[in-house]
Amino acid sequence: MGCKNVIVCNYDGREFPKVLGGFHRVLLDAPCSGTGVISKDPGVKINKSDRDFMLLSHLQKQLILCAIDSVDPKKASIVVYSTCSVMPDENEAVVAYALRKRPHVKLVPTGLEFGKEGFTSFRGKSFGETLKLTRRFYPHVHNMDGFFVAKLHVGKRTKKMDMDEDAVKPELTGIVDDENEAGGQVAEGNIQFDEEEDQKVMEALKRKRLKAKGYRPSKKPQSSSP
Repeated sequence: MGCKNVIVCNYDGREFPKVLGGFHRVLLDAPCSGTGVISKDPGVKINKSDRDFMLLSHLQKQLILCAIDSVDPKKASIVVYSTCSVMPDENEAVVAYALRKRPHVKLVPTGLEFGKEGFTSFRGKSFGETLKLTRRFYPHVHNMDGFFVAKLHVGKRTKKMDMDEDAVKPELTGIVDDENEAGGQVAEGNIQFDEEEDQKVMEALKRKRLKAKGYRPSKKPQSSSP
């Protein structure tokens, strides 16, 4: 890849940019449901629940905001978001969410000459016309794994953006819905995530994966008797 200076770290992606930032390029290959690689792993069809998809979408939204905040906007920085999923909730919905939360970010052409245009709407949800710039790949069309890719240009934040964020008082915790039930309006506010609750969810998913491999992990560590 031509990389001469490399640092390898084992941080949770949501810890950035607190631990390290100022990047010029970020590639976020986000954890996903794997619905694009069912031909390799047919178990995807039976080991994913509605809750799994909701939690993955929540995690992806956390990661893409952290990726955007980790780059240096003075250097014409680029963030590429990708998944091996074909689900709109993990792809277009996540990118549209990031565009709403970070007004200084815009979609740019991926530079890929093949692939299908991303969805601008799906089942009543509107993602915006710029989502056409994203690319979808399907196994039955492109003879490759199902895939999604979006290229984001991170511009310079303005003082007005910072003031608008500071002026917002409500805080959202836990899983954030894109649209409310009343009128489909986007919820606004400074997002705070429950790290303890996220850890419980990730531990549950880890136990589920171990069970699928034939292991029988205990829910709680056994304490030694005095």
